[in-house]
Amino acid sequence: MTRVLVIIVSYNGMPWLERCLGSVYPGAKTCHFAPDLYVWDNDSTDGSADYVAKHFPGAHLVRSAENVGFAKANNMGFQYALDHGYDYVYLLNQDAWLAPGALETLVAAAQAHPDYAVLSPLQYQDGYQAFDSQFAKLYHGSVEVKRIMAAHWLVPVGALKTVGPFEEELFPLYGQDDDWCNRVRYQGLKVGVVPGAKAVHDRALRQETKEKVIRRNYYTGSLIRLCDPNRPLWERFLFVCLFTLVKSVKYGSLLPFKYFRQICAQLPAVRRHRDFSIRC
Repeated sequence: MTRVLVIIVSYNGMPWLERCLGSVYPGAKTCHFAPDLYVWDNDSTDGSADYVAKHFPGAHLVRSAENVGFAKANNMGFQYALDHGYDYVYLLNQDAWLAPGALETLVAAAQAHPDYAVLSPLQYQDGYQAFDSQFAKLYHGSVEVKRIMAAHWLVPVGALKTVGPFEEELFPLYGQDDDWCNRVRYQGLKVGVVPGAKAVHDRALRQETKEKVIRRNYYTGSLIRLCDPNRPLWERFLFVCLFTLVKSVKYGSLLPFKYFRQICAQLPAVRRHRDFSIRC
């Protein structure tokens, strides 16, 4: 029987956990595979871990003593899947949930197309009336895409062995999914979307400051470009230099220059990560 481990990283996720975790189990009654839940709670203060323990006792729940970030928490789930003989992992954001039958459709697609290291369902806003805003920027009707957000990812365990874990030092919270997609393509594998599967990524409760937007779009975006093993580092660094000026003008802020100094200090870590990506 095909074994799927659904990995959920939780941090103060009470507004979504019922729909998120609950969307996994209906499939367990009808699918020809066994989805299991692995929940890593990043030291929540809103009772998330207790809720999971009470209402989803079959889940493997890890109560972390600190918030270790998104990348490391998922890497712990990856290792659990490797150690316990799973065939696939499914990364599911705490603020996301699956439509009925979506997981079964994704697994069938992965079995039919083993050259795909990442498969995503169509990712909608709550209500299924419109695509998630970030998903809409990346998906234009083609099955194969360059990258897709890890709110919904089906990944064969074999691809984990080939590509390796998420990068924790450079991308502890954001950017690890884009970086992993770049590494997937470097290994000659593919990233894709399965139109027959639907899911929700609910961003309605998110509010971001200007500084947070700049940090994610400029700082994290720059590191993703520098780490991309598909392009030479010198070429990517020249791009980031220009990117710094463009983003500073766009946002009317000197923060990109502050982050640029930080990026320069991280170049040794970038080189180590690029070397790791190439050796895998």
